[in-house]
Amino acid sequence: MPVSSRNRSVFFANDFPPVASGIATAFLNLCRRLPPERILVIAPRLPGDREVDADLPFPVRRICLPTGEGRVSKLLKTGVTLLHALKMAALERPSRLHCGQVLSSGVAGWVCRRLFGIPYVVYVYGSESVRWGRGRVMRRALEGSCRVVTNSDATSAEFRSFGVPGEKLMRVYPGVDPRRFRPGPRDPDLLRRYGLDGKRVILTVARLDQRKGHDVVLRALARLDAPDVVYLIVGRGREEARLRALAGACGVVDRVRFAGFIPDADLPAVYNLCDIFAMPNRVTEGTALAGDVEGFGISFVEAGACGKPVVAGRSGGAVEAVLDGETGLLVDPRSDQGVAEAIQRLLKDPAEARRLGEAGRRRAEALFDWDALARQVEAIL
Repeated sequence: MPVSSRNRSVFFANDFPPVASGIATAFLNLCRRLPPERILVIAPRLPGDREVDADLPFPVRRICLPTGEGRVSKLLKTGVTLLHALKMAALERPSRLHCGQVLSSGVAGWVCRRLFGIPYVVYVYGSESVRWGRGRVMRRALEGSCRVVTNSDATSAEFRSFGVPGEKLMRVYPGVDPRRFRPGPRDPDLLRRYGLDGKRVILTVARLDQRKGHDVVLRALARLDAPDVVYLIVGRGREEARLRALAGACGVVDRVRFAGFIPDADLPAVYNLCDIFAMPNRVTEGTALAGDVEGFGISFVEAGACGKPVVAGRSGGAVEAVLDGETGLLVDPRSDQGVAEAIQRLLKDPAEARRLGEAGRRRAEALFDWDALARQVEAIL
């Protein structure tokens, strides 16, 4: 029997498992820790969603949404989301809408507030005002909301400059479960699977997008005076063919492992394979996603929770996820020389690498535990 949204807060989460992304991970982990009788999640219908939903303590209602990244798909997604929101608002009267995207569901929130008086919250992640322009639609969606939840101080600053009052902004960092993500031994089966026995490992866990900086790590790998170092790349994305070609051009094909998608349940073991986690994130240039920036970087704190030193780009919210010289090293994300020097420094000084990793673990426990972060969201249900 379908669960009604009456007297519940409804989360419109267009990024939600089985989608693999930082946003999907954040919504899943926050909602897991909210009172299940007080929430309902609306998410896209996708292959594998029944298996995901069967394991959740809260109800999920799946709807058919376009999944493309083009402008037409996004317009269709906005329209479909609006129709579902209007029907729900008219028939079920939820207590509040939580809009996971400022345009698609944020527009639905604005219309439902105007027609039915239902308050809504908008979630933003960084660079939306750059990539989508500072048009009237986005401004209306933000102005009508009762809260704008950001994922970092950097994202808060972006939307403050867009005109959102500071008192409306609420920062909720992405987090980690430090009881799952924790230091542990290397899994021998994974070592064999990826050919890592006797190797030192650099790891990146991220979508294969330009802003993540895989290409810079590949060029840095070619500069390293460390033939026993292997680069393990976990994730899928639009850049894979280009990265494979670049590995060949740099002469490091035999030192790179493309692992593809790895389920979230297996990620702690994967992080524990590495000696250094590296993701020199930068602002995207020269593509349809120009201006895209790392709003925070959930994989930085997952690696830190596993006690791994981190090399990150000095860009966007990564400067909050990684404390330079304390939990990792911040570098110029466009400089393969700088990335190579940071990695070489940690490879040559295991004591410093261990110190940074241990500090990352303590910080993850103190600041980024999902349990504490979810209490912030519970306060605005």
